[in-house]
Amino acid sequence: MRSDRAHHLAPRAGRALARGLFALLVLASSAGCGGSELRPFPLKEPMWQDPDQTPFTPPPEEYYSPFVWDFLDQSLARPTTRLLSVDYGAESVNVNAWDEVPDSSWFVNRMSRAPMSPEEVAEGPCEGPPPETEGPWTIVGGKPDGENPGFQAKMADGRRYLVKFDGNVQEFRATSGDAVVSRIYHAAGYWAPCNNVVYFDRGILRIAEDADKELPTGRKVPFDAKDLEEVLSKATRMPDGRYRAMASLFLPGKPLGPWTYQGVRKDDPNDVVPHENRRELRGAYLFAAWVNHFDSREQNTLSMFIEEPLPEDAPEDAAVAGHVRHNFVDFGDSFGSLWAWDRLSRRHGHSYIFDPLDILTDVVTLGFAVRPWDQAEFGPSGEIWGYFDVETFDPEDWKNEYPNPAFSRISERDGAWAARILAEFTDAHVEALVAQARLPEGVLPDELKRILIGRRDKLLRRWLSVVSPLARPTLGPSPEGAPMLCLRDLAVFGRVVDPTQRVYQAHAWAGRGLAPQGRLPVARRLGEEVCLLLPQVAGASEQRPAYHVIDVFAGQSGKARGNPLRVHAYQTDATTYHVVGLERPEDDAPPSR
Repeated sequence: MRSDRAHHLAPRAGRALARGLFALLVLASSAGCGGSELRPFPLKEPMWQDPDQTPFTPPPEEYYSPFVWDFLDQSLARPTTRLLSVDYGAESVNVNAWDEVPDSSWFVNRMSRAPMSPEEVAEGPCEGPPPETEGPWTIVGGKPDGENPGFQAKMADGRRYLVKFDGNVQEFRATSGDAVVSRIYHAAGYWAPCNNVVYFDRGILRIAEDADKELPTGRKVPFDAKDLEEVLSKATRMPDGRYRAMASLFLPGKPLGPWTYQGVRKDDPNDVVPHENRRELRGAYLFAAWVNHFDSREQNTLSMFIEEPLPEDAPEDAAVAGHVRHNFVDFGDSFGSLWAWDRLSRRHGHSYIFDPLDILTDVVTLGFAVRPWDQAEFGPSGEIWGYFDVETFDPEDWKNEYPNPAFSRISERDGAWAARILAEFTDAHVEALVAQARLPEGVLPDELKRILIGRRDKLLRRWLSVVSPLARPTLGPSPEGAPMLCLRDLAVFGRVVDPTQRVYQAHAWAGRGLAPQGRLPVARRLGEEVCLLLPQVAGASEQRPAYHVIDVFAGQSGKARGNPLRVHAYQTDATTYHVVGLERPEDDAPPSR
């Protein structure tokens, strides 16, 4: 049984208390997993705010992540160490009593706690007007790294952008990926930049006198007209002469380089949960798989130091204080990136660049094994969306470029958490998102919508099928005035089950000895919502609250019932209840004391 009780602890100010809070959280999680005895949740609100944004000083040092080292470490060293140490992982530890992730410098509950309209999702992380294209755009530097060409520019309104282009092979794809996927990640709850597709005339570009670019050796040299022409030669140009680009607004704060998918940052006192054990990072697997963001590695992340007023206990010589915010950046590989070697392009999402299991299979079968990527073909969009498809997509066996230590530890509960958010992306949301790619009308937007909807549905069918998809508990009176609990069935809302065949059961236990209360009546069904009349214990009061455990099952007619959502609640008078905990057991065994 999971032990989420420590997650009820209220946030505290101060770095020492932040460390203590999460130390207790980890201890409680590890101590409670060994037995089946049920321990009550305390009568407190769940923790919805992680105290990891407490200001501190001095700012951390900038971190550089070498691609080759990270590739070798994640592909060879870490998998070998994990195998030899018999490290099969455990449940995520930064989970509150409702089986959710609190707001933090890593994640903010957006779609997971309140509905967002298609228009809100399409707006994404962008605030203020879109990039103006009247000019002038003053180029202040080259694009520091990455596959796609670009430059840094200061617009007429003073805002700074990273301007990126598609390259010569797949016009429209990379810019679409950055614009659409950044909005998906933002709506899901992650920190991401404001990325917009823009069309502009060559004449608005100016090169600053001190503009420079950084060579692979690290040496900086001037950025000149020749460099600009080289960049524009790899841009998509429209029939009217305008260029298509993606303008990414600079993130607020001071850049500190990437963050890692494992360990903690030793120079950030707020960073106390090992990254591979953070649910939001494990759950990001589903969103990367959805859009085939196979380049999900630490080099495509960015930590920013957000300055804040100095804390009272800051040293006298301290000049600045703040906290670290963790952003996902650079989604240009999404939607079917093609590489020079077609055989490797076909494998994106199916196999690691270095995949021992696939290599062994080839050796044993003498290369005659038929793989999903052998069946992959271009769709109606041709090479634009490449091998990005629904047909060969396996939501459980999707792989990124090389092993990601957080993705490798995803559990059923982590995946179900992300799927509950993914279910909120309706077809209308997908259509609004694809519109942000600003594609020519016709096959390109139509195909992109079809593929995204198809892959979403596959992910939902897989990850809402094992642990309960019931969520979002609300309390209120029935029409007759009796206390009632309502839950949202995200499998119904996500249209991955037949609502006409959906059946619900509920069983309750109450009191210190968890005396069986029998089967509860289903009071109401309305769309994806199911409501239950709550059991009552006579004489319950604030001084002597009654404890209730309610298992709610959602299944299909004629089939075995699914696993329950286990609701923990206190009754403080005849009509007042408080939901204090949610659990999602992976079996249907009743609770025991």
